[in-house]
Amino acid sequence: MFAAACAGLLGVAVGPAAAETGRLYDPGDFVAGHPGMDYLALVQLALPTIVLSPDTHMMQGQLPTPVPRHIAGATYEGEPPDPVTLGTIEDKRIMVGGKPRIALLVDLGPDPDRVQGTVLLILMTDERTPKVLDMADVAVDKDTVFADQAVLKLGAGDDALVTWSEHDDADLTMGGYVLISTVGDHLALIGTIRLQSERLCAWSNIETVHFSTTPEPGGPFARITASIHAAFKRTPEQCGENGVPKVRPQTFNATYQWNAQSHAFETRSDALRRLGAFNDIVFNP
Repeated sequence: MFAAACAGLLGVAVGPAAAETGRLYDPGDFVAGHPGMDYLALVQLALPTIVLSPDTHMMQGQLPTPVPRHIAGATYEGEPPDPVTLGTIEDKRIMVGGKPRIALLVDLGPDPDRVQGTVLLILMTDERTPKVLDMADVAVDKDTVFADQAVLKLGAGDDALVTWSEHDDADLTMGGYVLISTVGDHLALIGTIRLQSERLCAWSNIETVHFSTTPEPGGPFARITASIHAAFKRTPEQCGENGVPKVRPQTFNATYQWNAQSHAFETRSDALRRLGAFNDIVFNP
């Protein structure tokens, strides 16, 4: 199972535990609303080479050519593992343009050449025989799941998606949320939010995010607000750590709005820059 975001040697938490995000399906589990179809068959619509390997006794295959793009751009791209190994699957049912869709988050195993694993988000029609509409790699760290607020309502017939990636290093947990637009049945990056959390003897800083949407007057889609809270606390303990950062608890609000000209969600907020500056003081004194 994925390393959950409530992890770390000292129980640091910066994101959702996998158990909170919904069920993790195995390839042999049946797909709700599609009698006789299991998740292996559903994944094979996008990745037809995934089959049971007689050598490893695992579900393995190759990514299609060209390799699916990374949602966050060239910084995260690279040569994928060969073969990829099918792991657990998450299934969210969403709406795009007033039509039902299936959003699969498919774990394809670690990547020996990159920090992040290989995790495909596959968007499909939710009809008797589903059809693949789009797919992209969404992993920005070692382990990736749907966030606990995985589906954000943009209107009566449209949803956005949120994933969470993380890794733990001693008493430090680092991770990132990825906000994803599905407008026009195309997966596009809205934004990424990187978090860090640490719990030490003399102090702790636990960072969390709450997402909300607000109708945009005259606009086709709601605006999205990410409220990022850094819960910095000092303890009464006298410890040997290298000082206590001179900061206080803070909340940073980043708002994303639909731009009809660029056909994308954009933000004018400097909240993420200010969050980065805050974390530089806390974690890089």
